[in-house]
Amino acid sequence: MISEPMVNRNGHVSYGQDDNCYARFHKHPYKGDMHDFIEIIFPGARDTTDRPIKESDKQRFSRQWEAYQKGEEFKAEGYPLENWQAMDQGMVREYNHKRVYTVEQFANMAESNLENLGLGARTLHTKAKAFLEAHKDTKAAEKYASQNEQLKSQMEALAKANKEMKDRLDSLETKKKGKK
Repeated sequence: MISEPMVNRNGHVSYGQDDNCYARFHKHPYKGDMHDFIEIIFPGARDTTDRPIKESDKQRFSRQWEAYQKGEEFKAEGYPLENWQAMDQGMVREYNHKRVYTVEQFANMAESNLENLGLGARTLHTKAKAFLEAHKDTKAAEKYASQNEQLKSQMEALAKANKEMKDRLDSLETKKKGKK
């Protein structure tokens, strides 16, 4: 099953979500000089695109471009396959080799690319979708828990600063009474 072609706001025709693909900016010799190139791979796909960048690539893959500009490697966002108990380490290495790094990438992968991942990929694909559906609410809860922890630490810091100021004020008042 091949995705329907879509024309996005930048005028690019795509056959899937760009969020799901692996885009890597790198230097490559071209016409006698080093130039910026982009490699675009959809998880599980055999074909890749490796070409000189266009201005629109910087917008289309802005997070990856920003990481490249800083000299950092862009990491796929989502639940890492290494942490997913449905896969052993050998499968994780194999899927990483085929540019699949997160459960989200795998669950949103085009059906046509599943055959490139070998036996059991369709079953795992279904499990990945079920895993994400089950953890949808958990993600929101984790976000709120993290925010709650940040607020608690801010409150503790403010309480400590408040106590220090109170102690200093008490000390000044004691000194002032001693001078009278």
